[in-house]
Amino acid sequence: MKILQLCAVDFTAYHLLRPLGTGLREAGYDVTFCCSPGEGLDLLRDEGFGARAIRISRNYNIAHHARSTAELIRFMRRERFDIVHAHTPVAGLVGRGAAKAAGVPGIIYTAHGFYFHDGMNPATHAFFAGLERSAAAFTDVIFVQSEEDREEAIKLGIASAEKLVHIGNGVDPTRFGKEIHRREAQRFKEIHGLGGGPVIGFVGRTVHEKGAIEFVRAAAMVRAAVPGAKFVMVGEPLRSDRDRCWDEIMRLRDELGLVKDLALTGYRKDVPSILASFDLFVLPSYREGMPRALLEAMATGLPVVATAIRGCREEVVNGETGILVPPRNHRALAAAMQKVLSSPDLMARMGAEGRSRVLARFDERKIVALQIEHIGRLARKKLLK
Repeated sequence: MKILQLCAVDFTAYHLLRPLGTGLREAGYDVTFCCSPGEGLDLLRDEGFGARAIRISRNYNIAHHARSTAELIRFMRRERFDIVHAHTPVAGLVGRGAAKAAGVPGIIYTAHGFYFHDGMNPATHAFFAGLERSAAAFTDVIFVQSEEDREEAIKLGIASAEKLVHIGNGVDPTRFGKEIHRREAQRFKEIHGLGGGPVIGFVGRTVHEKGAIEFVRAAAMVRAAVPGAKFVMVGEPLRSDRDRCWDEIMRLRDELGLVKDLALTGYRKDVPSILASFDLFVLPSYREGMPRALLEAMATGLPVVATAIRGCREEVVNGETGILVPPRNHRALAAAMQKVLSSPDLMARMGAEGRSRVLARFDERKIVALQIEHIGRLARKKLLK
């Protein structure tokens, strides 16, 4: 049985969808990945997966989407996929429409966080919810990572409760931990001059909606209150982000006197060992699905500070595995960071509770197995027709 895993960005395909692709292949499925061209797609091809580059723009350009849709329809008809599994908002809409037009028997969508969210302009919220409702009409199964997203989708009439399957999100806990990366973590700290005080880190796209500016502003406040504190930001904007946040980060780092205390690493492939160098992890996002970076930090055994938004609320137990604060509020963020850093006992307890929570609820192997179970159920249903 042939399955197409479709998303917009090669980073998503390789870093987020590869475990599912591997699980499906081991279960006997013929798996192809399709996304915009990039290194991640090339790496998947090198691992023996089918791979096809079709540019899918992350913007509102209807002409671009029309071209992508036409190319996807031709590709799907030629390859005769049994199931198309689309991911992320734009690729989810374009890909499902193409799959329907191409006559693909089974259509699945994973909502890695619906694009509409708390705080959005009501008219804009209604527009994007309407798009999801329209696409859901010809989708067989919708996986949602956040239970709150599932409840919201039912309330808004996007799809029936039977069609919406809560899968959560997960990481491989065997890849994370301070002990297994101790040597690499120490080397990272030496290279970036992070010795002495606590190390507070951020991992993610350095864009406004990830709260990157709030992190920098909070860092300046914490640095003044916690002697020797150092800060690390791992990540960079994607080419398709259309965000000037990086320039603002560089300006603020100079303006706030953080040049020697804030390390900007850019994109890194050794995140597990970098996380092992942190003492506290911070994710100040405005909008998330179920953030993997937060789970990776918890799997490492780190206390966390995150925003009280969908996804983060499901992963973090406020006061037990970390602290949740309002989004877009660098003062509240700084206060929470200082509170955690002020108590070594609290840090150790939160870190241990966080890893235990990941092992119990967010093990990637369980998430992949659940998806394969539902995909197999849909495949059998379609074969019987």
